[in-house]
Amino acid sequence: MALTHLPSGPEVLLMEADFPSTSPQTLFRYWTESASLCQWWPQAAEIEPFIGGKYHLSWPGMNWHLRGSYTSFEVGKHLAFTWRWDSDEQEPGERIVELAFEALLDDGTRLLLTHGPYEDTPAEQELRFEHHLAGWQHFLARLQQVLAGQNEAS
Repeated sequence: MALTHLPSGPEVLLMEADFPSTSPQTLFRYWTESASLCQWWPQAAEIEPFIGGKYHLSWPGMNWHLRGSYTSFEVGKHLAFTWRWDSDEQEPGERIVELAFEALLDDGTRLLLTHGPYEDTPAEQELRFEHHLAGWQHFLARLQQVLAGQNEAS
């Protein structure tokens, strides 16, 4: 299963991940339904699945809280949401995560993830970028594993 950090400038992070035998609609559900999302990313999730709806992802044991709202919600095609950690009150601006779901010929899906913009000072920009890159590499690989297991079970 391919998982690639695509070249980009320092202001935006681009990732591409393939999900064999997973339809765009199924993959979308793993981003927008609490039970599915919690299989690979947060420990708890509260989701309002529509444009303007809010989400709250949390890791209670670590007191981590990620919040935002959906700015695009096209089932199986496109999802975008704002991104802010409760602990980042001093962080300049709000980041946006965008997901594009592309159907592949083998009934799989290619996911293109964009995360940014990074408008901090150059040193902070690089630190946040590297932190998000490591996080997405870890969690997208977990999502690939969860879905590979689901596909094997069916």
